[in-house]
Amino acid sequence: MQRILTRIRWSVPFAALMGVAVFAQAPQTKPALDQESWSLFQRIFGMVLRDYVDPKAPQDVVLGALKGAASSAGPECAYIPPEEVPAYRAALVAPASLPLFITKDTDFGLLIAPYPGQDASLKPGDALRFIGDRSTYDLTYPQVLEALRGKDGEKVRCIFLKQEAWQSYSVTLTRQPPTAPRYLSLGEDGGALVLPCLESEMPAQVAKSLQAAKGPVLLDLRGCASDDAHLAFRWLGTLLGKGDSPPRKGPKGVIREPVSGPGLLAGKTVRVLVDGTTGRAGEVVTAGLASAGITLVGSPTFGWAVYSQDFPLENGGLLRLNTAYFLAPDGEPLKGHPIIPAIPLTLSSGLKPEEAFRQALRAKAPKAGDTARAASEKRHETTKDGGPVRQDPGHAR
Repeated sequence: MQRILTRIRWSVPFAALMGVAVFAQAPQTKPALDQESWSLFQRIFGMVLRDYVDPKAPQDVVLGALKGAASSAGPECAYIPPEEVPAYRAALVAPASLPLFITKDTDFGLLIAPYPGQDASLKPGDALRFIGDRSTYDLTYPQVLEALRGKDGEKVRCIFLKQEAWQSYSVTLTRQPPTAPRYLSLGEDGGALVLPCLESEMPAQVAKSLQAAKGPVLLDLRGCASDDAHLAFRWLGTLLGKGDSPPRKGPKGVIREPVSGPGLLAGKTVRVLVDGTTGRAGEVVTAGLASAGITLVGSPTFGWAVYSQDFPLENGGLLRLNTAYFLAPDGEPLKGHPIIPAIPLTLSSGLKPEEAFRQALRAKAPKAGDTARAASEKRHETTKDGGPVRQDPGHAR
């Protein structure tokens, strides 16, 4: 009888685990998990159920294994159990969010950039430890998204950590809609389009001002770090018109997406201002503009832009995986590899936006030899999963 009960205890969780494994491996050409690895998993599984000090339900152990396997694939990857799928999908369409662009690997959440106009103590590269009473260390990336998003106007106390000083601080933030683009006239010097959140639509008045603008246009993509590449495709169509997205490369080869839109920047002299807070989908937009011949000015970008997909599983859950890296204008994957502006520019802190934009429009390109040397010095090492090693603006994953 004991043997029968033991076999029953194993059969249910292993059927679920095998079903997920088979589904995930079906479209791949890579070999299935070898028997030795499966045997090791079975042994550990049995020891946890038999020898751990507190009783464990087999389903809970399998759930932990699935979450661990998914998160080990790389940053922002996760297994989403069936019961968490509705909350995840609701978060993706929530009208408001805490004003932060956060990424997540196996540690605490990491601040890529705050929205414009937030508390000055928030700095790119700071760790986000708590969202309310929820520790981000214990959350998957989808759970972080769920914790960030909600109703417009809700206030949430968050605790951050300045990693170099190992000093915690708290900030109360208010959930808000994505910051809309705005246009600033620079008089005879031209104008500037500030685009911090790709989630936002182009306001009609901003589009009208942009179309009527005379002189050069500066597109400010600093702090633009949305995580949805499809938003980048939409904005490339809005700015450039009909064409193709930057290429992305994964197991299925190199893929481009068709883009289309009004092409509000077509025929204009344009420069793009970027820095270490220009990341993820913001870098996809940057790569697309640079490939169209538009000059980049500023400092190296964040250096990590992936194409993520949600795969439905037979048990009703989802598997969020990064399936491709976008390619920088130099053809290298944006995998710990920042986009280097053709015109390096470091702006002074406290500079008024209008003056910063004028400096970016007036900055002169360095000599060819200086550009190549500067680009070489700016490249940095990467971790085994493709994220940058350092955790400061432009180098933090």
